[in-house]
Amino acid sequence: MGLEFLTRVRRTSVVAGFLGSLAALAYLSIPVGVGFAAGLVWSLFNLALIEQVVLGLTAGAPGPRPRAALRRLALALVGSLMLFGAGAWLLTQLPPLALVAGFTLPFAVIVLKAASRMVLASPAWLRVTRSAWTGVAVLSLAIGGAWLGAQVLRPMLAPDAFAADPHTTTTHAADAHVTDAAHATDSTAHAAAGHDSHGEGGGHGGESAGPKGFPNFLGMLIADHHGEPWADFLHHFEYVIFAMLVALVLSVVAIVATRNPKMIPTGLQNVVEMGVENAYSFFVGILGPRFGPPLVPFLGTLFLYIWAMNFFGTIPFMHSPTSNLNITVAMALTVFAYVQFIGFKELGFFGYFFHLMGSPKTAIDWGLVPLMLPVHVIGEIAKPISLSCRLFGNIFGEDMLLVGFATLGVTALSGLHLPIGIPLQVPFMFLGVFITQPVQALVFTMLSTIYFLLMLPHDHGHGHGHGHGHEGEAHQTAH
Repeated sequence: MGLEFLTRVRRTSVVAGFLGSLAALAYLSIPVGVGFAAGLVWSLFNLALIEQVVLGLTAGAPGPRPRAALRRLALALVGSLMLFGAGAWLLTQLPPLALVAGFTLPFAVIVLKAASRMVLASPAWLRVTRSAWTGVAVLSLAIGGAWLGAQVLRPMLAPDAFAADPHTTTTHAADAHVTDAAHATDSTAHAAAGHDSHGEGGGHGGESAGPKGFPNFLGMLIADHHGEPWADFLHHFEYVIFAMLVALVLSVVAIVATRNPKMIPTGLQNVVEMGVENAYSFFVGILGPRFGPPLVPFLGTLFLYIWAMNFFGTIPFMHSPTSNLNITVAMALTVFAYVQFIGFKELGFFGYFFHLMGSPKTAIDWGLVPLMLPVHVIGEIAKPISLSCRLFGNIFGEDMLLVGFATLGVTALSGLHLPIGIPLQVPFMFLGVFITQPVQALVFTMLSTIYFLLMLPHDHGHGHGHGHGHEGEAHQTAH
């Protein structure tokens, strides 16, 4: 299990480190994110060198070691010395705490993987997960514990905690106090000026004078409790709460549909199995029988989740999480990270970069590598941007269209002297439910499928020439 276990640890550490570096760059600072990534790379190289040392020491034991093993051992020791010199230089250039966090990540992964193997094999875990409901309860407790831990660690992970100069930290703290006081004064003034608009804005009161959307139950709940911690928390994580609520509803439906499976399905089980069968045929028809089946659960869940979140805004007192750019960016980054992971897994390290270079074959192709490599890299980065902005723009535009026509129907009361408003938004609600919402979910998922197709090797089972034609067809479909 040893080398295979270390390989899995490296893969998990790369994925977790990539996501952690993005989070540090977005929420802390650029030096912290770079320091975290540098510490992780240093630690992975260190583990690789230690692995080479162990292989060199154990090769040929208990007899004489072969010359190749001795050469490997000598190179590993020289590499370790160079690595320690690079680590000393990094400590003088980047935040030390960020470097330590990146360095300890692989070791944390080793501990967590070992602990998870012990827990998953224990009789207590088998008893807990025997029922789907107890499994969901344990998962909910784990998510709640992770959130509480994040709240405790948030002050420790603030940007000022990584400052090397204590005088700089003191200065930043003083500036923060002044800024907080100014924000408090501004927010008080905005609350006094825009309190009446809160009811129309659906829980965003005081930020602007005009309505922002239909009221939802969270906005109504916190309408009169501005400034209280729990109300500020609900307001800040409003879209995340709705997204988790949609996931909870889908999880309950899946548990109920599969609780008592029958050979001849009826009712909800029949509907779910029909959806799974159609999704399997659709995605396997695009990705092929080799790569399609492992990706069907991810892509099918992605389509269903986006469709449900789009539809959620049509339900009274609910809200579409996909009308917020943070939610769509999170899903697009998930697809992006998974596509890159599949590329590394199926193509290998050199095959992945060979793919980014445009798979050059002739001398002309190799001469165009300096041009094609940046183009392909920019294209990969642009994919999550286009995915997130397209979904956000369409769902947000649909919500604003419904709000605009609902407002127009209400204003018709004064002009036409009617007892109730005209529901001008109803026809557009039907168009959204039957056209916009499913189509946008299908477009997001279809493009994600094509991104997987473009990243996967194209010569499986069809020959090399057919694979390139397939890639060209996928490029045309994506555009």
